[in-house]
Amino acid sequence: MTIIIFIIVLLVTVIVHECGHFFAARKSGMTVEEFGFGIPPRLYAWKKGETTYSINALPIGGFVKIAGEDGTEHGIPFEKQFESKPWYLKSIVLVAGVVCNILLAIVLFTAAYTIGMPVASDHGTPTVVSIVSGSPSEKSGIEVGDVITSVTTSTAMVSNPVTTENLHAAVIKSEGPITVTYKHANATHATTITPTGEGDARVIGIAVEPVVQQHLPFFTAIKAAAEQTWITGGEIFATLAGLIRGIFHHNNAAAGLVGPVGLAQEVGSAASIGFTYLLAFTAAISVNLAVINIMPFPALDGGRLVVVLLEAITRKKFSQKTVGIIHFIGFLILLGLMLLLTVGDVRRLL
Repeated sequence: MTIIIFIIVLLVTVIVHECGHFFAARKSGMTVEEFGFGIPPRLYAWKKGETTYSINALPIGGFVKIAGEDGTEHGIPFEKQFESKPWYLKSIVLVAGVVCNILLAIVLFTAAYTIGMPVASDHGTPTVVSIVSGSPSEKSGIEVGDVITSVTTSTAMVSNPVTTENLHAAVIKSEGPITVTYKHANATHATTITPTGEGDARVIGIAVEPVVQQHLPFFTAIKAAAEQTWITGGEIFATLAGLIRGIFHHNNAAAGLVGPVGLAQEVGSAASIGFTYLLAFTAAISVNLAVINIMPFPALDGGRLVVVLLEAITRKKFSQKTVGIIHFIGFLILLGLMLLLTVGDVRRLL
């Protein structure tokens, strides 16, 4: 089920992004040769009008192939190619995907706040929000979204409200296994967990937060959604800045990054907490997609935008062959990074 939800989340965020490019290109008078979901090899395709629509083997991305985007093409009227259009139309087409992802995030956050967004509150229900892979808690059967009602150790008992902080304090003071009582699907269960580590490093690998459903009026929800989108985007930029600094300072800033497998797990965890939390998580992924794509890196929308703007400023056309090679190298680097992150995901599972 997690895989299905993961594919749906990717489908929504990627298709919305590519629809931005697609409709902007069509409105600008450009020919869109292919609209693809996933990374080739191609599994299935059909043609409608001048555009081929394809479903590809790896459901972790998508693309819109615009005529003339990588140089003038034969067989298609030049006036319908990307290369023939003025710089501002090219720029609009390139940023349209990012804009659509931001709008999608606002819509999803608005829906979540209107229906009822799970948020941390001092008066909330102690809810499992994350579990460390391979930890004693994961092996015990506790799942994300379960409600912790009490924790009994050899020296004390922690009851409502159970938080990550007082749970950790109880685990540190305990001398042996602990008993966790929790609710799953409205049924009460109890499990015995043996912490790992020693002293202050003694843990069971679980995070618990007091969660409450926050309902907002529609127009207030829109404002809150716009603010949350802005905050999420800022956090992602800050994370990317930390990664760049980490390259030069050789710190471990990339340790928390996840690939497709890790992201699928997080999507499953978000779904376990509730539908509105999944909506909010999907909104965050959409913002992440927007921020990543606007970065000025070859093969990304931001990298292509830099080329368009430099050509407009210098009034000189760069060699399409050279630009194509740069974007291809950028694509290989991104693909390699994705593979490395996937390997890291798999190692964490083992």
